[in-house]
Amino acid sequence: MNNIILSGGIVELDKYIDDARIVIKEDTIINAVNLHNNMNLTIVVEEECNLELNLFDYAVSLEINLDIELHDRSTLTLNGAFISEIRYELNVDAKLYGDNIYACVDIRGVNEREGTVKINMNGTVAGETHGNVLNEYAKVLNKSELSNVLIPNLIVNTNDVEANHGVSIGSIDEKELFYLMSKGIDRHNAVKIIEEGFLEAIMPEDVKEKIKNILVGR
Repeated sequence: MNNIILSGGIVELDKYIDDARIVIKEDTIINAVNLHNNMNLTIVVEEECNLELNLFDYAVSLEINLDIELHDRSTLTLNGAFISEIRYELNVDAKLYGDNIYACVDIRGVNEREGTVKINMNGTVAGETHGNVLNEYAKVLNKSELSNVLIPNLIVNTNDVEANHGVSIGSIDEKELFYLMSKGIDRHNAVKIIEEGFLEAIMPEDVKEKIKNILVGR
């Protein structure tokens, strides 16, 4: 396993990383866009450090395992988006080991006609901790009759915490589709516009541009 120390700034995760332990020592943004490889990452966010982790994958078959440890007065913002052609599996373990930690995991995906999706979000708040906030959300637009599994787990061992989770699996809003088609856009492209807007909504501007470039001609 690779050991990587990050001391701030914006990091474009190398596409060949598959197993690594990353230690965050200053405020850091990590962008992992369309890496196409299975990953097992352990991330340690040290005291008073902020991590923004932006993931996007246009996946044929992919599994990502993230184990994230957070310590006193640190923050985690995890924005994850994906398109599953055949199989997409994401396992996130967020562990709050200190006080006054903020963690938010927000996942959005599109499951294509031959696709399957499995998302596990496990959030653990340690005992004898105070002032922590933990949120877990996942939404999938589904076009498949195959498996979709979204599991948000909260394991809270203290009373002084704010914890929320929610998941949804749905289809494209026909009203939105009708509106775009009424403007002269054909159905295929209208669907693409809605899906891509749905995925990009949680991403920062620089990552949105990368996603747009990847999806040209889809």
